[in-house]
Amino acid sequence: MIKPIVFRNERQCLVGILHVPDDIAYRGKAPGIVMFHGFTGNKIEAHRLFVHVARSLCDSGFIVFRFDFRGSGDSDGDFEDMTLPGEVSDGRRALSLFMRYRYLDRSRVGVLGLSMGGRVAAILASMDARIRFAILYSPALGPLRGRMLSWMPREQIDRLDLGEAVEVSPGWYLKKRFFETVDYIVPSDVMREIKAPILIVHGDRDQVIPVEEVRRYFDSVRDLDSRNELYIVRGGDHTFSKREHTREVINKTLEWLRKVI
Repeated sequence: MIKPIVFRNERQCLVGILHVPDDIAYRGKAPGIVMFHGFTGNKIEAHRLFVHVARSLCDSGFIVFRFDFRGSGDSDGDFEDMTLPGEVSDGRRALSLFMRYRYLDRSRVGVLGLSMGGRVAAILASMDARIRFAILYSPALGPLRGRMLSWMPREQIDRLDLGEAVEVSPGWYLKKRFFETVDYIVPSDVMREIKAPILIVHGDRDQVIPVEEVRRYFDSVRDLDSRNELYIVRGGDHTFSKREHTREVINKTLEWLRKVI
């Protein structure tokens, strides 16, 4: 079953969906996962990726919570005011809310993030001992500020300096504060502080985050835990949009979770 959830962070409302196994009252305590969507994404994600993943996890006995960061989806706020520290704050608040659910086994709670949501998940996992495992899909783990600004013409950068919001993707605008804070913590710098096991799933045809970059960052944590794993989806793009790739990602996620839960 699913339940809509509305909660607050920093005086704004966030909207999410809680997935609960139908037989939860008879199961006893169940493991759980909080999902973090990507840049310009939402709790549904491209081609309903997060819906498919959440349903499959729920069918396998997990309680799952997916929600919209402030400024995205149905949540309060405007995307142009989004910052990475704000999303980390939203993620921590969602995790705290999730931890109160009475059927949840608090010793078996993890996070799952896509792209920028993977950045949020990695940062939170490096600082929050409540997180017992981390699953990162196509994660943005390296420095981003210089890369993103390099794509912009000088005229746009000048407008940012004047306090204006500029278009960073069709229909999506951001202000200077985003670029000032996007690297406030760079996951690749803190990943060795993650004590929980990590699964990274990445497509070798990802045109947003090169697979070579993710291989390099994974090498820095490979030896920290025998359960840490980098799984490459052959032919997979940034959101695993082909049906067979979505199924492969879900199957790998469930297989890995059976080893760590």
